[in-house]
Amino acid sequence: FLLCDSTDPMLAMCGSSIFILCIAWARAIGPTIRASPELRVLQGTAEERLGRYDRALGGGPDLFIALGRVPEAGDLVTEMELEGLKTDAFILRSRNVSGRLLVVCAGRSIRAVGYAFFEFLQLLGFGFLHPLKPVLPDVLPKLHPLDVHESPRWAFRGSHYHTQHPLELTNLLNGYDDHGQTEDRERWALSLNAWQDYLDWLLAQKQNYVEWMLLADRRRKDHKEDLKDQAKPGFELSDERRWRLQTLVQAAHDKGLEVGVDVPLSLKQQHALNLLPNQRGDHQEEVRRRIRWLRSCGFDHLGTELGSTEFTRGLKASEMVQLLNVAQDELGSQKLLVKNHCSTNQWANGFEDPRPGKQGQTLNFNYLNYYANPQIVTMPHTVQAYSLLDPAPTYGNSNFSDLGNWTSFLLQQGRPVVFYPETAYWVNFDISVPLFLAPIYALDRVEDAGTIDSMQGSVPLLGQLNFESGWQWGYWLANSVQALTAWRQMPLQRTFQQLLRFVGLRSYPLAELLVDYATAQRRLLIRGLREGGVQTIPAPGVGEGSATGIAYLQGSEGLSDLGSMMARYLGEGAPQPDRLHLMELQREAPASHRVLRALVQTGGAMNDVFRGSELYAQRQQWFQDHLRPLLTEINSTFAALAKRFEDFHSLGPQVEDLVVSAEMLSLRASHVLALYEYAAMCRIPTDTACASMNVAKAALRTAEVLVQQRAPQMGLERLGPGGHRLVLEWSEPIPTAYSYGYLWAAHTLFYWHRDQAMVEQEIWDLCFRTINDPVELGLTGGGGPWARWMQSMAQWVLSNRLWHFKLSECLGPPAEPKRGEAAEEAIVM
Repeated sequence: FLLCDSTDPMLAMCGSSIFILCIAWARAIGPTIRASPELRVLQGTAEERLGRYDRALGGGPDLFIALGRVPEAGDLVTEMELEGLKTDAFILRSRNVSGRLLVVCAGRSIRAVGYAFFEFLQLLGFGFLHPLKPVLPDVLPKLHPLDVHESPRWAFRGSHYHTQHPLELTNLLNGYDDHGQTEDRERWALSLNAWQDYLDWLLAQKQNYVEWMLLADRRRKDHKEDLKDQAKPGFELSDERRWRLQTLVQAAHDKGLEVGVDVPLSLKQQHALNLLPNQRGDHQEEVRRRIRWLRSCGFDHLGTELGSTEFTRGLKASEMVQLLNVAQDELGSQKLLVKNHCSTNQWANGFEDPRPGKQGQTLNFNYLNYYANPQIVTMPHTVQAYSLLDPAPTYGNSNFSDLGNWTSFLLQQGRPVVFYPETAYWVNFDISVPLFLAPIYALDRVEDAGTIDSMQGSVPLLGQLNFESGWQWGYWLANSVQALTAWRQMPLQRTFQQLLRFVGLRSYPLAELLVDYATAQRRLLIRGLREGGVQTIPAPGVGEGSATGIAYLQGSEGLSDLGSMMARYLGEGAPQPDRLHLMELQREAPASHRVLRALVQTGGAMNDVFRGSELYAQRQQWFQDHLRPLLTEINSTFAALAKRFEDFHSLGPQVEDLVVSAEMLSLRASHVLALYEYAAMCRIPTDTACASMNVAKAALRTAEVLVQQRAPQMGLERLGPGGHRLVLEWSEPIPTAYSYGYLWAAHTLFYWHRDQAMVEQEIWDLCFRTINDPVELGLTGGGGPWARWMQSMAQWVLSNRLWHFKLSECLGPPAEPKRGEAAEEAIVM
């Protein structure tokens, strides 16, 4: 047996029973790993990652890895060196000692040693970019002696995993299994391996904090069921949920990571669990009671939000300040992190904006925590693929200059600040289409970090918390870039190269291509600048967003279309950039829409009731002069860039994900251009522009093939048997407020099919194919039985056997929309 090695050419002569023993022995001769007692979990991770690499694969017992303060480590790292390390700094050092390679991973904390170990793995050719799909080298390379000493750029480096969206880990992190149930603890635990994968990703990316949102129990639709189960305690604050949350938190603590939870004070939207779920009783005592329950789960810090929705204030400003003080008092030395959202037109009555030049002006409600305990950490929050310096026609803004100014003011005042950007917005905008926007998100994060570091404050930025909303379709790249940016300052191309070093020398041209993507996306999609610096101007009667390419490539469904049109009419800011809709080019707006606009607008809006033809003609001309050239350049630019990606097909599954994602962006650009040309220019079947429909259909067919091919490559098996359903299918809205996994729309190309159907069938119906339920999204717990009854009544009044008002479809989808659904047979009004 001892002479029988898995690499021995005589192995074929061994008997079957001895063959099994040989394999077992081969697995036992990976590298030697020794760790100090507090690092037992990291030692297990190291054995799992490296155990398969025997001598023939570059490993074996002569590769000795010392984790932390073990006797062997003292040969390379002295106690004096260790004591001199800053928080989270690490040393990775290796030497040939007595015929073996000794590798020492040293730091003053569990996570610092973890950073050193994962840095060593990446130098060996491992890659940790997609949490569910790590890159594993076939053979470990021979390394020159290592002497790596790194320390962080910022002290606070974290990820907010946004579980109000139906992401890979949303159910697990809220204590639900893959079917949205809570009764079976073993079924819930089936996704714990994926949680461990994510924690390893955080260590590999040198993060030190992770948080997510807790969701409330969903209220039942059936009032009789509510009455029957009145005495039955809910799940949201149960002992069982506490045990599950403790399990998740302890797994993170075992790797040295700090854990927080985002629990708003009074947010009603998207099933959020609140510190103050209703207006009855002693508000301060209820906040304290809930914080004590959260602390009993093991959470280190608490995040919170101020409004009742992203667009509304909720509580009085004075009471909100009191409750923030109560929350920080209850937390003691633990951090209370308060989001300052970029939304507009919410005012904290009775509180003055403290900035120079703003005297006498009422403070933005989103900034209200300034007047609470100064220990509270402020988190200025930007959204979507916009930097602090970009035009940002979203949430009522033209740009984020006010938020940038507010951040600078806070730093000058010595307040603790954590910048809170994002690398995916999800809803309609990016990954759900899917659009390959990882390069521009990466550019934003690198440039915003430099912008904030250059602010002249009395204290430096505490750090960054990234709002992430998905890993697939290349978005792991943007998540990884923001993490590396929080650790080390370097240009974008160098950042890409560092992350993609597992592909060797090919990382340079690949990084160069990604920078070209980011530059093109900013110019065309974010700023609407055509070749030669020609600035696209907004469409007649439409918002600033209509001059940017992203407004046309993004997706939209019925409720969001209705919301954007109402925001336009009311002069408010929709949560996505406004655009000239396909239907607004295809034919004049119906008189009912012009009357609606006149009713909600003031001034000369009534004139639009009688000048529909004039406005339509202006928009037709604008399309020819501005939008068509912009979409044409977007199409040709991303087609050319996608073509360059073909050179990287052979670099493995992770890079292949980028290749396919780039092709999908090119196809979406082609699809949108073709549909807009058809809508604007196809008047009779013989028109040349009518052939554009064939181009749109071809792009859609090709995209359908690609999305089906990608589904098995997403690593969803790590989520357990229900992984596919969680991410890609339509389902009941539990625990989130959405009736589908976060990539259902991308997997079915819902937004593409909706656009296509609206053009082909000449549909002027803002609510066409609504997939979001306003009651589910907007009311606490998704609305109770009375809210559901009122919704049903409204739907019946607006749509029944005798008549059908199109507005009824915006009250929520009865079921999963099917492709090519026929229009209603009732009388349409």
